[in-house]
Amino acid sequence: MAFKYFLSLLFFITNFATAQNLLLENEIRKIDNHIIYGRFDKAQQLTNTLYNQIKTSSSKKEYQNELLELQFRKALILDRQEEAPSKLLKILQETVYEAEDSHLFSLSYRIYLLMALCYEKVDNFDLADKYLNLAYQLYEKYDLESIYSTYCVRRSSYYRYINKLDSVLYFAKQAYQYAGKYQNETDLIDSYILLSFVANRTKNYSDALKYSFRLLQSHKKHKDTTALASTFNSIARQYLSTSDFQKAMLYNDSSRIFYKSKPTLIYNIDYPKTRYELFEAMGNIDSAYYYLKEYQHEWESQKAQEEKVKAKELEERYESDKKEIIIKDKNKQMIFIGALLGAIVIASVLLIRKNKKIGKQNRIISTQVDELSKTLGQKQMLLSELQHRVKNNLQHIISILEIQKESVDFNNIDELIRGNQNRIHSMALLHKKLNTFDQVNTVELNRYITELSELVKNSYDNYKKKINLNIQCDIATMSIEKALPLGLIVVELISNSMKYAFKNKKVGIIDIKFAKSEMGNHFCYNDNGCGYDFNFKNDTGLGQEIIKGLIDQLDGKISTNEESGFELIVYFK
Repeated sequence: MAFKYFLSLLFFITNFATAQNLLLENEIRKIDNHIIYGRFDKAQQLTNTLYNQIKTSSSKKEYQNELLELQFRKALILDRQEEAPSKLLKILQETVYEAEDSHLFSLSYRIYLLMALCYEKVDNFDLADKYLNLAYQLYEKYDLESIYSTYCVRRSSYYRYINKLDSVLYFAKQAYQYAGKYQNETDLIDSYILLSFVANRTKNYSDALKYSFRLLQSHKKHKDTTALASTFNSIARQYLSTSDFQKAMLYNDSSRIFYKSKPTLIYNIDYPKTRYELFEAMGNIDSAYYYLKEYQHEWESQKAQEEKVKAKELEERYESDKKEIIIKDKNKQMIFIGALLGAIVIASVLLIRKNKKIGKQNRIISTQVDELSKTLGQKQMLLSELQHRVKNNLQHIISILEIQKESVDFNNIDELIRGNQNRIHSMALLHKKLNTFDQVNTVELNRYITELSELVKNSYDNYKKKINLNIQCDIATMSIEKALPLGLIVVELISNSMKYAFKNKKVGIIDIKFAKSEMGNHFCYNDNGCGYDFNFKNDTGLGQEIIKGLIDQLDGKISTNEESGFELIVYFK
């Protein structure tokens, strides 16, 4: 009887888990449908709800794959809403590492293709090509034929931008074939657009119309008003190219109806342009003139800024030409004067040659003496400055060691030694970066911070974790008095992150930024770790007290944020 009860319970648990998985898959399909039909607000709301429910549940480890799929949807929604590619790339970079570690090859493939699109939008075609190649390698290795059409769409679009029409056509046909086979609506729509583009470029208007009508049907199904208006107008232009004015007018009228229901920037240009070209071709000059004026008004308002730039270039060119004419006139005068003075110069050369030779030798000797004096003075100043710096830095080390005498834990002596090694390295590296040729009191801040950060990171690095270190420095040089405490602050913060922040994460991100603002200089440090309260006093935490002391040394002000990871901003003069 007990055995039968156990079997019944096991059957219930198994079926319950299966039902949960099916329910989650169904919700993700709803998100995809919202994206296809342009309902981005609903898609975002449902994505955030599911993501937060799983993230806060006790069984989130069991649904790690679903979490990554939802994170990808977040990036996909941002892309459809025309967000900045840099915002998408940060999400995608973190997601693809975890997807690869979890062997989610289909997801990794889709992420690479979205990253390629981001780089295509900012005209970085080398990186777009790189991520397209990475996606293709996954397709070949893991037989991802059911989503191969997405690669074909992205590759066709890439070739469109680098003007390889044959390749655009080849991959557009491949996208059409595989999207139809696996009923991928989004890729099918994109293939129609690409095939219509090629047909228009090659003046094959019958094919262009064929694909445009298929595109029209898809937009009607999805009730995409803006896309419908644009497609109606494209069809009108194709009929105009074949001199079928009646149909061209009909479809241009239809585009106007949809544009009016949802005005867009495209309407301001495309509709009146097609309209005036159509009336002009029909010989209706009055109507053509009316729409030409409307088109010209909108075109001029958008091109006003460009015209200002061109006008400025023309003005500068005029001034340059004017100066060139003046110079040419002066050159003619100089030629005449030069010819007159030539005889005098030749006669004088022989007379002064001997004196000139003696003067040249004297100048060489004088220059050498000046250089030797300057070098000697610089060496003396460097030696004095070096002695002063070494004395101060040794005092820093002594002070830190004196503090640690009271709080040292001999069970963790290796960590103590490593921490002090990193602090000493920061001082040694600072002196190595001193600009000894022009000024002895400045360092190149970017190189100093970059090398120091990598040194500290590598001293803690764990091959089981991926830690990304991103450094941005907009301050060229800084005095050694400020660079030293800043370097020590960076040492303490990176050490804390590497030791404590990423214990529950496979991928860690550390961002360091130095910049100037209206308030003066500021230094921003953040990581995506577990976070901690910087203002909480920790009796055993020497590093935190060192940081606060160094900030006081800079007369700095701070702000912190523990909502997502840890963030510390230090403002200083």
